[in-house]
Amino acid sequence: MGRKRSKSIPNTRAPRPAGPPPAAQGEVERLRRELEEARTLLREMSQGSDGDRSVLARRLATLEEERQIARGHAVEASLARSRAEAELKALRDAIHKAPGLQGWLLRRASRHLPQG
Repeated sequence: MGRKRSKSIPNTRAPRPAGPPPAAQGEVERLRRELEEARTLLREMSQGSDGDRSVLARRLATLEEERQIARGHAVEASLARSRAEAELKALRDAIHKAPGLQGWLLRRASRHLPQG
């Protein structure tokens, strides 16, 4: 059980300012500008001619293809991580099951490795 603060001692901590910290404020403003630029571009494209729309359609198709490629890379990375974790587990199990003096030395040395 912790000690309670006496009611006679005033709270001297400054109140926390509302909103994001000043360092993040610039980032928020930049993102707002980018969002507004994207909305403006989208409005211009939706009001444009057929040539503009065909350019937009090609660009959207390219973006969709790139998204699928990125998703494939993410799946491959996930599988590679799973394989690496399985190999690490197998290696640690082998170290803990190693017999004799060498096994003892391996287990002793493995204590100094990160347990990630």
